[in-house]
Amino acid sequence: MKNIFKRITLPLAALGLTMGACQDFVKDLDISPNSPATVDALNMLQGVQLGDALVHEGEPARIASMWSNQFTGIDRQYLSVNRYIVTTSDFSNLWSTIYLDVLTQSRIAAARALEENNPLLSGIFQILEAHTMGTTTSLFGDIPFRQAGDRLNFPNPVYDPQDQVYADLQLQLKSGIARLTQGGGAGNRDIFYSGNPTKWRQAAYTLRARYYLHVQKFDSARLMALQGISTPANDWLMPHREVDGAENFYYQFQSERGGDLAAYGSRAARQLDPARPTLPGNRNNAKTDETERFNYFFGPSASSNPDEYTLPFISGLTDPAEDFPLLTYSENQLILAEVYARQNNLTSALAALNAHRQALRQRFPGGKYDAYTLADIPGGGTSDNMLREVLNERYVTFIGQIEPYTDARRTNNALGLELKSTTAPRLPQRFLYPQSETNTNTSVPSPLPDLFEKTRVNP
Repeated sequence: MKNIFKRITLPLAALGLTMGACQDFVKDLDISPNSPATVDALNMLQGVQLGDALVHEGEPARIASMWSNQFTGIDRQYLSVNRYIVTTSDFSNLWSTIYLDVLTQSRIAAARALEENNPLLSGIFQILEAHTMGTTTSLFGDIPFRQAGDRLNFPNPVYDPQDQVYADLQLQLKSGIARLTQGGGAGNRDIFYSGNPTKWRQAAYTLRARYYLHVQKFDSARLMALQGISTPANDWLMPHREVDGAENFYYQFQSERGGDLAAYGSRAARQLDPARPTLPGNRNNAKTDETERFNYFFGPSASSNPDEYTLPFISGLTDPAEDFPLLTYSENQLILAEVYARQNNLTSALAALNAHRQALRQRFPGGKYDAYTLADIPGGGTSDNMLREVLNERYVTFIGQIEPYTDARRTNNALGLELKSTTAPRLPQRFLYPQSETNTNTSVPSPLPDLFEKTRVNP
């Protein structure tokens, strides 16, 4: 083999010597116009936005929905995941999306946008990074953050404490909000808000409120939410179209892996099912008809067992052209409602809850969501009962998203979500650090936390 290598390389070396005089003539012809070495920040935007959406609408959302007893894995890999049987390898692709597609690219692009005199675009990249990394620290606990994305200087980035990451993200969001008003633009390259600084600003404040809620800083969450998304028209949505590759991610999964994911025994389905209003916790009452919302997320059982709920296909949540919520007016109002309930401000809590119910009437016009009075709160209008009502409403509002799983962990499972394994000590508390990370980063925590070990910020 060594001789063969010599016979190939020596003639090539000689050829290189004879062609030296022609070097200027062919200069730069080996650079592909379709693979530029660098691109401007605006051309990086949609790639980062897609990566951010994959984190929130893709595999993590499906796992979180199974572990919060909204959906059920019933076949192949999902049968094991549903029962909390996962390995470190299951999270490698997610880690790559987070750190390569979002964090690293957004940091490069945010700096480049400033060099290009486009601070608004830089602020958008800061907000996108914060959106993904807040979810990442919520799911994994301590994570590489300050040193991440700089392989040359930090080949083994340290793991920052979870509470520190949340604090850093608040500062980053504050910086991003400030940049939104300093000029520049993004236009239609921005698939979320078309570069609208008001909408981005409100979304960033709602995101700040979400993260303060995660760490139990309730009054700070209230202050941020008061500046957050002010109307459903300003919801942060991932847009989809019925075009190959642009379809809703739940649709893509169901079309490729139909039969893996259903809603057998789903607590969320039982709570919305209009045919079973007497079940404990069912949301249907004299002022509420959940028929349309139930049909959006679920299908009735195809068997004699009423608990064997299905998921719709090519409709509702899995319509190929259905946009996916990333941050919404409803979430902003439910943050306010929860905080006010915890502060024993029942009048304000009720007002925020009813503002959300009004948004539900807009989203599901075939349903019924009349305004509540304190007397309509199950058990009566006390702070504890109001809090439980708000947590239940959050649970069914964010079906298919990650936040219900976060809520269950940050409240120590206040709603009493049922376990799917008889041997599990509690709900899974975190995703596992991926095998690809433990193989390459010497800073990975040792010993590695297991699936049921609580993260720093959760009680």
